[in-house]
Amino acid sequence: MRAQSFAAWAAALEGPQVEVRIAQIIEEGSFIGRLGVGIYNFIQRRAPLLHNVYWHIVEVIAGTHEGRVSFGGGYYRRLVADWRPHAVLSVHDSTNCGFFEDARRILGRTRVFCATYCGEWTGGEGFSHNWVNPTVDLYGARTEEARSYAIELGVPRKKTRLLRKFLPPETFSAVLSPEKIEELRRDLCGCGEDRFTVFLATGGFGANHHTTFLRALYPLRKEIQVLAVCGRNERALADVREWCRCHPDLPVHYEGYSERVHHYLQAADCVVTRGGANTTAEAVHFGCPVIFDSLGGVMPQERLTIRFLEEKGAAAIIRRAEDLFTLVEQWAKGSTDYAQRLKRIRKLSTTETPEAFVREILNGARSCIPRGQTESARPLG
Repeated sequence: MRAQSFAAWAAALEGPQVEVRIAQIIEEGSFIGRLGVGIYNFIQRRAPLLHNVYWHIVEVIAGTHEGRVSFGGGYYRRLVADWRPHAVLSVHDSTNCGFFEDARRILGRTRVFCATYCGEWTGGEGFSHNWVNPTVDLYGARTEEARSYAIELGVPRKKTRLLRKFLPPETFSAVLSPEKIEELRRDLCGCGEDRFTVFLATGGFGANHHTTFLRALYPLRKEIQVLAVCGRNERALADVREWCRCHPDLPVHYEGYSERVHHYLQAADCVVTRGGANTTAEAVHFGCPVIFDSLGGVMPQERLTIRFLEEKGAAAIIRRAEDLFTLVEQWAKGSTDYAQRLKRIRKLSTTETPEAFVREILNGARSCIPRGQTESARPLG
């Protein structure tokens, strides 16, 4: 999402004056990278608790990139040499150390602008040290807590910027009126404002417990309605479809990968999700109280997101499906707890957009074009 958001903002701000290429360096660069990502996605879907071991393994592997990219380095260096970008933007913890150094060796120290956007919500356990390359030209952090931690790890303070919402332009223009929200709720589930709406969300690869949660929520079928997005998880989608076929008296709208999450977060009274940084950012943007799904354990990166929102009193965490029933039953009755969490998550939202951060990267890229040349700025994300 962050890479696509940058590309969309660059196009919106400067159109054909900027060429942006998004490269999935880890997956595309080597067999070890593809295997690692595959293991990560499997663990996320099946056994999140195991990631507390796997995370440390990845930290060691990514740590071998310091000074020069090792795994996938040949692919990356060829990409840089062939495409010759004026800026390199890292939006992943494993694409900082070594990547900037290789780009500068190939293109020249003053011929490439190197930037990082770290999407973590706070520092401490679960914050990868590989997010930090002290040679960075610009470092974006989601929160003051995450920025302070990155500075402790070596990022120069003057290079840091705060950007909580690295979301695409359409997210900021997708605000629905109360009438449109009411219409959407009726169109999706056949019910309206009188139903408490629960949004069961997921990441792109579909890590979720949707059918487990639907079973837990079924006794509330006369009080609630449910939106369920399954991502790119065909099995999860098929399971939800079959469950809904057998239980038609609980109003449920379900789909696979969705381009309308920004609408569903406005139509919902709460969202149930893993501790994903991007979904949480959208929930904060639209002021939708979050219920964090910790069934099967919590991954280190998720712990950062959960800790930040829990400390702010803007989210709850469930460890069993029964906990979701209890919480939604209380919230649907208009409990004080729900009203307080709604107020707190709305308080976290800011009016900023990524425009200033994107412009700073584009200006940095443009400064790397030799004087007298008129080529377009070419950031590589």
